[in-house]
This record gives sequence, structure tokens and C-alpha cells, in this order.
Amino acid sequence: MPDQNSSSDPYEYYDDPLYVSSSDLPFSQLTASLFDGTDFLSCKQDILMALAAKNKDGFINGTLSKPPSTDKKYHQFICCDLMVLKWILNSIDKPLRENLKYIRIVKELWDEIMERYSQTNFMEIYQLTQELNSISQSNASLIEYYSKVKNLWETLDSLDPVPGCSCGKLASLHREHL
Repeated sequence: MPDQNSSSDPYEYYDDPLYVSSSDLPFSQLTASLFDGTDFLSCKQDILMALAAKNKDGFINGTLSKPPSTDKKYHQFICCDLMVLKWILNSIDKPLRENLKYIRIVKELWDEIMERYSQTNFMEIYQLTQELNSISQSNASLIEYYSKVKNLWETLDSLDPVPGCSCGKLASLHREHL
């Protein structure tokens, strides 16, 4: 961790993903409620936002790699990696956590969780599509109606994302056919 007393900018060290604040405790959890195997999409979003807010999302998205054991930040990386691992495990209900507790590298833990729980649920996609096709404003205000439609679209997009494309043609094709 950078020396906080020698810097002219007291917030400079926040940019370091290996920085651990005094409020970052290993028994903390990242989500308001424990993940119990349902609503993975919501839990995943909560975890990603919490880690990004703590500047620790690089541990699970692959942008931060472990330094060589000879690097002076090696031990700091290991400590932070284990801290993030504990935060994620503490955000999972105990019965599910039991099958994950022996994984000791947070990227491996995250990949395992993604493999187990992020499988696209085609029935859910079908139900959301049906709901979008049958939705009407009825007695709802325009804002309520728009919010409901927008929420359905965002949920559907997160379950069935448009493939990456730099030209933009795939996105327009996807929306034309729905």
C-alpha cells in the first residue's frame, strides 16, 4: 500500500486496487441479502457494483493479474485477493457456500459461480418476451408504464445480450426482429 503520509494528495492511494481501507473487513458481505441460488442476475449486479465501488472488480474480471512472487506487491495482492474471495463467499447462503469454500483464488471462485448460476434460462427469456408482447398501459401513469417496459427490456437484454459488434448493425437487427 502506498505511504499515505508522504503523498501531497490524500486520495491518491484510492486508485490502487490493492489498497484496503480500515472499513474493509474479511467478514463483510457485498450484498444486502445472501444469494440463495435464485435471482442470480440481481446478485451478480450487486457484487459487480460493490467491487467496482471498492476498486476491486479487477480481481474477478481478469484485468488485474497476480504479480510474480518476487514483486514487492505480491503479498499485498494475495491478501486483497483473499479479502475479495471472503466478501463474495460471505454474500452466498451457507448451503451453496459449502461447495465453494475450498477455492482459494477469487477469479477461480467467480468463474465457478458464473459457470454454475449464470446459465441462460430460456424459459425466463420466453416469459419476459411474452410479458413485453402483452403489456399495456391500462390505468398506470406514463412513467409507471415506461418504467415497467424499460425494466423488462433491461432484464431481457441482460439474459440474452446482443453479441458484440463495433459497427452497430447487429444491435439494430436484434431490435427490429423483436
